[in-house]
Amino acid sequence: MPLGKLAVSVLAMSLAVSGCASLGVHQVGVDRSDYVNKLRESEKEQLLSNIVALRYGDAPMFLTVTSVISQYTREASASVGATLDPASGSDGGSAGAGVLLRETPTVTYTPITGARFARNMLSPIPPASLLAMMEAGWASDRLLTLCVRSINGTANHGQSGLFEQPADPHFDQVVAALRRLQLSGAISVRLRERDKIYYGSALVSPTLTEADRADVALLKQLLGLKFDGGENPIVFAKAGGPNELALATRSMFEILSELAHGVETEAGRPVPSETLIHVHSGAKAPADAYVAVRHRGRWFWIDGDDEQSRRTFLLTQILLFLNDEEGAAHAPLLTIPAG
Repeated sequence: MPLGKLAVSVLAMSLAVSGCASLGVHQVGVDRSDYVNKLRESEKEQLLSNIVALRYGDAPMFLTVTSVISQYTREASASVGATLDPASGSDGGSAGAGVLLRETPTVTYTPITGARFARNMLSPIPPASLLAMMEAGWASDRLLTLCVRSINGTANHGQSGLFEQPADPHFDQVVAALRRLQLSGAISVRLRERDKIYYGSALVSPTLTEADRADVALLKQLLGLKFDGGENPIVFAKAGGPNELALATRSMFEILSELAHGVETEAGRPVPSETLIHVHSGAKAPADAYVAVRHRGRWFWIDGDDEQSRRTFLLTQILLFLNDEEGAAHAPLLTIPAG
């Protein structure tokens, strides 16, 4: 091929390759799926890592991902080589073209420290969040067992040394009765907002079955309530009036400390039966673990078939998200080029 025609062909090839459809169109589906899956697993690992760290007396530390920016660069290249033979009046040559696709992702993290740490981790869980979840149908027994210190002075079991308190023998009965009434619709939670203040109430149905009446009578006896029907205020304190359901909520730090009591510090060493989750430990985590992290040279994991622990772990994740009112509004403090 004459050299001029060869050069034109190479140039046309290079332009054709570099002029393909936008990279973003083709990468959206792939990138979103990959990043979502990786971030989901990373959030689980960070939470488990902090639970394990608390078991060993270390302070929790959280980094929130505030942005993920993935940039692509496409570089086209072309080359032409020629050999001329004046004697024969002919010329020969070679041509080549290529495209290099380069990705340079940047992930931005915000450490939760200072005042934000105090609000998110040390302050009691906002009662509005707890009631909103119950109003949406979340199981009240799981929420109350995990999130409250007491109901009308009836104490939940606290195992953590920093928040230790003996359990009232009637606490489980109270939680179970409230769950049955929630399932039957005999008691429903109502949340209202007025002047940026949330007010909660427990609405007792006017029509009750015999089983419902028995559970309401049990609550009246154990909690010192009247609960004669209609709306009964929910207050956020250790104790309330005769028609008030009083909830004292835990902080996220206290919840994580309670979960830490379910961590095995040695392989095969039993954990107390009343723990909220069970975290195994050993030299190697199983391939089907729900989540696994390495800490101090050992692996810690939650079994993939441990439904109770998985549900409690998921609920803790949701509470962490709800408790972070500021989220990504804070300016990022740490940006890492990952490419």
